[in-house]
Amino acid sequence: MDNPESRLHLLFDRYYQGTATAQEKEELMALVRTGEFDALLEEYLQEKWAQSAEGEELFAEVKSNSILNSILEHPQQEDRGEAKIFKLNWMQYAAAAVIILTGFGVWYSFENSQENERVQPQIVESSSIRPGGNKALLTLADGSAIALDQVQQGVLARQGDVEISKQQDGIVVYSAKSASKSTATGINTLTTPKGGQYEILLPDGSKVWLNASSSIRFPSLFAATERRVEITGEAYFEVAKDRSKPFRVRFNDSEVLVLGTSFNIMAYPDEETSKTTLVEGSVSISNVHQQAKLVPGQQAAVLSTGQIRTRYIPVDEAVAWRKGMFHFKNAGVEEVARQLARWYDVDIEYQGQVPVKQFTGSVSRQVELSELVGMLRYAGVNCRIQDKKIIISP
Repeated sequence: MDNPESRLHLLFDRYYQGTATAQEKEELMALVRTGEFDALLEEYLQEKWAQSAEGEELFAEVKSNSILNSILEHPQQEDRGEAKIFKLNWMQYAAAAVIILTGFGVWYSFENSQENERVQPQIVESSSIRPGGNKALLTLADGSAIALDQVQQGVLARQGDVEISKQQDGIVVYSAKSASKSTATGINTLTTPKGGQYEILLPDGSKVWLNASSSIRFPSLFAATERRVEITGEAYFEVAKDRSKPFRVRFNDSEVLVLGTSFNIMAYPDEETSKTTLVEGSVSISNVHQQAKLVPGQQAAVLSTGQIRTRYIPVDEAVAWRKGMFHFKNAGVEEVARQLARWYDVDIEYQGQVPVKQFTGSVSRQVELSELVGMLRYAGVNCRIQDKKIIISP
């Protein structure tokens, strides 16, 4: 039989690679709880950290099977209020251990008055708030509403020549059932709540994915000369090509014009800027102040003044939510908190000054909220979960 040290290393590696069984996870948890293997755990964490580091940016390549690689870097506030990226000491390795151990449904609280002092773990029960899922409310032109997560697949309603149905995979589909040239002008609205997301196939064949706390307004059948929709929140579009019918998306006081393309619009009312990111094709964005044309890989940010600023970005970052991931790039505490509030359907309460921290990295949107709050805590953010609220204090 393996000695305890060898067994710990084996279990640690299996958990890190995502291959550990439930029994092996419990066994690893039991070994960690003894407190006898702190030095070995630090060595293993250093080893994994080194494997995942590239240059000065920690964990540049995120492993899909490990929560350990979720938060990549965070700044240390100096007396003059500036921030810098720092490499991890034991306290940060302990934080990584916390992130790993959240897979067992608990997290560890480390308190340390001196940077190099050995810390002792204290087990704290975590609050269980599950991530969001496919939930939305479809409001028809006559005012009737359908809770899509509570109905079975099949035909939901008919509006003129258009049939509205829910498919087996949950997608809502609008389809014309005749060759009639008539148009149905009634406006429908699909709305996702906090903790919800949904996919819809519009009457022209365009696909739209709504993020949490978002909505899209559209006619049950588009007009003969153009296709117009209006959104709030965040939506990803794959627009069906039809050069005879330009596709227009209205949000805030701006409009995106496309012929056929894939793009993402983030226009939450509580964000300082709205952002349109082009994945493929070509779009133009305009308002009363300015107009800009985008090429793939570009993002247009509409400032509160109405000015439009464009830049090139990795598009995967902007559409990470579509792939079930949070992605943060130099994100402050408030930005991170807003995303958590939308997806986990919680409120945010600040008690005192907001901590000055920045986060860069990716993490699955399928983890429980307690895991992400644990990450924030060990990045130096004093926060806790109370009922359906995240409380953040200095």
